[in-house]
Amino acid sequence: MPHVQHFKSNFDQPAKDDLEMDSPRVDTADRLYLHEDDSPVRNVCFVWEDGRKAFFNYAYLVSVDLVLSDPLNMMLLYFSGQIVTLKGYHLGLLFDLLLNHIPKTVTANHPRYSVDGQTQDSFVTEILVKSE
Repeated sequence: MPHVQHFKSNFDQPAKDDLEMDSPRVDTADRLYLHEDDSPVRNVCFVWEDGRKAFFNYAYLVSVDLVLSDPLNMMLLYFSGQIVTLKGYHLGLLFDLLLNHIPKTVTANHPRYSVDGQTQDSFVTEILVKSE
């Protein structure tokens, strides 16, 4: 006669939704879908002054060139098929962050909002996207 195995029954326990852990969190106040902190998805979003937005996946970022000049710096981001040019102040700090795929959003602001010599933060004044 075959041996009978004893299994622990889970019928008396409430069901757990396994999909709940894999789905993105929902912020009910703003109805925004946010990725988890440990998400493998890494995008960088560029935002213009007029509200235009474009995002690129870091997986397609091939190289970045930083041209330091006085007073305006220029950074060229070479994505597969497109070149994103950033112009602004103190872009060396942004370069270091891009090296580690940290920035999620890069926003362009009008140069009149830059306080010269008051801050050491990166300040982007212009974003250009050009197809190769």
